Amino acid sequence: MNITKRTQLLKLAAISSLLFCASASADWRLLNNASHLNFVSTKNVNVSEIHHFSRLDGSLSSAGELSVDIDLSSVQTGIDIRNTRMREKLFMVDNFPKATLKATLPEEITKFTSGQSGTFIIPSKLTIMGQQHELEIEVQVTKTDHNRFVATSAKPILISAGDYGLQSGIDWLQNVAKLSSISPTVPVTFNLTFIALM
Repeated sequence: MNITKRTQLLKLAAISSLLFCASASADWRLLNNASHLNFVSTKNVNVSEIHHFSRLDGSLSSAGELSVDIDLSSVQTGIDIRNTRMREKLFMVDNFPKATLKATLPEEITKFTSGQSGTFIIPSKLTIMGQQHELEIEVQVTKTDHNRFVATSAKPILISAGDYGLQSGIDWLQNVAKLSSISPTVPVTFNLTFIALM
């Protein structure tokens, strides 16, 4: 092996080592434009619709501390007047602009190598309108490359309106829309992408 090739190999090894060390000790930031949080509402017993929130913010520390903020004013239902009613009467965003999920991930996740994946049950705390409750979330986590994680719900998360002070808002929406019912239990799914901060 000539000196030029040896020098090139040494440089590649050094770069690879730096990338590995950087990702192993990095903090990660949620990429909003590569992430999705959806929920399903059911009205009149058997009419279900898929909605989502368009603005998410979050971080994951090298110690596994996860925090995700959901901008409740970014709710998107496909109907403008319904978006407005949900912001003002259901979530009351003037007083409670965001929901927050916090969790501590197993240490092995932050030590994943590129291409490694696993499914975990993560004890979490969700806060909506000042009400906090514990959840167990089953999530599949994949490290897609040296500086990117993707976390996807393995099962829907069932959120009960009564646990978070949302029932009176649901009752109001039901009355104003002249519906026979709105289900108080909402399935939620997500696909979240985090990228390392170098």
